[in-house]
Amino acid sequence: MDKLKTILTLMDERLELWALTVFYLYFIIIVVIEVVMRYVFNSSTIIGEETARHSFIWLSWIAASYVTKKRTYIRITMFENKIPFNVKYYLSVIYNVLFIIFCILTFVYVMPIMQTQAKYGTLSRATQYPMWIPYLAVPVGYAMMMFRVIQNMVIDFKDWKKGLPAGVAAAEEETRI
Repeated sequence: MDKLKTILTLMDERLELWALTVFYLYFIIIVVIEVVMRYVFNSSTIIGEETARHSFIWLSWIAASYVTKKRTYIRITMFENKIPFNVKYYLSVIYNVLFIIFCILTFVYVMPIMQTQAKYGTLSRATQYPMWIPYLAVPVGYAMMMFRVIQNMVIDFKDWKKGLPAGVAAAEEETRI
């Protein structure tokens, strides 16, 4: 049981970082190769450009989940810093619930597009892999963000019960890792 908990903890803490590293390295390597081929050899490959683009799409959605987990997204806190602690917590809950609803709606509206891609067997032009694979990045990204928002809400609730501002326990945990 401890091994399973260790694996799940490792996945929770590092899975997005590993995926981001893989997609980013692939993207950078392919783009550098394409630039060298284009300017040194006066030719380029369609496959490299296409797979780099799809890699960047996956990179972007996984990064969105990662910044949601770490709460490092852009926020305007001018008013947030001036409101009472409990009001701030309740507004945070409302914001998070609205974001979860947005994630669910996006997921619901993207799924038919993916199903159409899969149903008609649409293939990418150069690599000939199914186009539902790059389209899959959107619902996977939103599902991951929704999971991270729920995870943050649980942390915030525990902090709120202790009388701590949102995310304090999470920040302390980060310093121990």
